[in-house]
Amino acid sequence: MSVLEPLWSHSGGDSLYNRMSANQLFRDTNPDQELEIRTRKADKFSECLHVVANEPSLAFFRIQEHVRKSLPQLVEQKHEINEIQQKVQGCCFDAEYATNAVKNLQKSSVHFQNIQDLLKNAMFMKQQIDYEETKSYQGMAPSHTEVSSTTTITSVNMSVHNE
Repeated sequence: MSVLEPLWSHSGGDSLYNRMSANQLFRDTNPDQELEIRTRKADKFSECLHVVANEPSLAFFRIQEHVRKSLPQLVEQKHEINEIQQKVQGCCFDAEYATNAVKNLQKSSVHFQNIQDLLKNAMFMKQQIDYEETKSYQGMAPSHTEVSSTTTITSVNMSVHNE
């Protein structure tokens, strides 16, 4: 009888008993062989339990090992990033300061225009003073060279003022 034969193929009797008795597990074999098989199965089962029980410990050991190896590099990278961040922050402050300075210069264009007008007025006043001085010297009969140099300076100053 084969284990693969269907149950209904046997006539009469307990077919389940026949199949089970045909199986090697229930045969009367050498007790030492059966004990060895059970011992190997128990050893394999014990080994599996040991692996499963110690797996979390092994995992934590691997994590600890990884942290111990990678932590110094991570700390160094963190310090480098902090230094770079400080440099970038300093550059941002400098750029912001420069932007504010340019904006303030644009706002002060009115003041520069006033300064330019005052300089023009000052030059015109200086020309008038020089002209009055020249007139007063002419009344005292100045020499010909003094009059020509004063007139040249006055004419140059007048042309600057008109521009």
